[in-house]
Amino acid sequence: MRLAELLKDIKFKNIYGSLDLNVEDISIKSNSVTAGNIFTAVVGFKKDGHNFVHEAVERGAVAVMTQKKVKLSSAITQIVVDDCRKSLPILCRNFFGNPSKFFKLIGITGTNGKTTTCFLISSILKNAGVRTSLITTVESSIMDEITTFDRTTPECLDLNRFFLKSKDKNIDAACMEISSHSIDLHRIDYLMFDHLVFTNLSQDHLDYHKNINNYFNVKKRIFLKKYRDMYGGKSAVINIDDSYGLKIAKATDLKTVTYSLNGTADIRAGNIENSIYGIKMDVHINGSQKQFKITSSLCGYFNVYNILAAIGACLEMGVEVKHIQSGIKSMNGVKGRFEKVALNKNSIAIIDYAHTPDGLKNVLKTLKQILEPGGRIIVVFGCGGDRDKKKRGIMGCISGRYADFSIITSDNPRSERPEAIINMIEKGLAKAGNKNYIKEIDRKKAIITALNMVGSNDIVLIAGKGHENYQEFKDFRISFSDQEVVKDWICKKR
Repeated sequence: MRLAELLKDIKFKNIYGSLDLNVEDISIKSNSVTAGNIFTAVVGFKKDGHNFVHEAVERGAVAVMTQKKVKLSSAITQIVVDDCRKSLPILCRNFFGNPSKFFKLIGITGTNGKTTTCFLISSILKNAGVRTSLITTVESSIMDEITTFDRTTPECLDLNRFFLKSKDKNIDAACMEISSHSIDLHRIDYLMFDHLVFTNLSQDHLDYHKNINNYFNVKKRIFLKKYRDMYGGKSAVINIDDSYGLKIAKATDLKTVTYSLNGTADIRAGNIENSIYGIKMDVHINGSQKQFKITSSLCGYFNVYNILAAIGACLEMGVEVKHIQSGIKSMNGVKGRFEKVALNKNSIAIIDYAHTPDGLKNVLKTLKQILEPGGRIIVVFGCGGDRDKKKRGIMGCISGRYADFSIITSDNPRSERPEAIINMIEKGLAKAGNKNYIKEIDRKKAIITALNMVGSNDIVLIAGKGHENYQEFKDFRISFSDQEVVKDWICKKR
């Protein structure tokens, strides 16, 4: 594409060099630059792209986009803008031809439930014969061809590549998670969403957002009329049992479909049966005589909400009820999301990604409801380093109130001392007045200790990492899987 065409709608401060040249591709990482690329110097949290401009040029970049003038050969065109992050999505839209407008795009945002809701929607659509793409924390795919990304919502460059490939594969619909970081850092700018889903909001990412109001306002942005040209949107599916969902429902200009376990929502659940074996419930559609039964192998009231969210999105897409029922029934779960593992005849382990106060509380409350008489809840969990410190004591307090025994351990300590994180969690347990706990820094030993404690009807909850297959420390990362530790323990017991 000609550079002049590529820069359409981008507000620049200065251009040095010729616009009459051909650009073969876009890069934001200098080590991925090839001949004919334009390199965009994005300022990151740890690295500044401006420090890699010369390397990009050495590798063949014919143009660079920067936020300040860099001394370069006159043969290299330099475009200076106010903010490379804000300009990059426009660059991508122009280069890739805005591929997301060629199919239905569903975006799921909220603190908890995004991944499971995405998988439910994808399962329903597949059951209806819809060709789909999927982007989640756990797995991403185009027509079941698996691809991997290194974050919940990829960079806009990766998203546009993914959606161009999806378009070329003739998909009909794509479903993706939308993180608060991706909204605030302009990763989803100028994607054309058709349907937006809001699951819930609770304390998370406050290391970045500083307070929950900032966090909420970022999430709310995609539902507001003033940003409609940036995000698209035709309808919003919103959980109004959540107080923040109620605020969004009142603020949005989009056609609103609400869901709830009670009240006067458009979609409601009734006659809910919740057990370790799954969920059975009736679904009522407001304003019509439509009522149908849902059966799912998923557990917990939090999954009732996820199911209702998926139903709302799929009804908006015109999917028939029979496909909704079959799609939900055939979705057997997501790795690391209330993942059940039988330990013996009368006890199980649950591996879950719960890494927020609300997430941990929801899972523990669900376990209380399905616990067999005489059984105990033994929980193994920690908190991530270099992240919101306020939630550590809160999560300790929640574990102290709902679990019979807690083992505090490491999650991803990153640059922090694991002992310091554990001690902050311990203060929450003390606040709850619960002395039934131990501290074990080594996560593998902590899990094995919990499994060795198991008695009849006990449930071991291993929380915090879910699908992750690594642990992050200060200067290195190791391979680590909660599932593998449990599997090895079971094998040795046989």
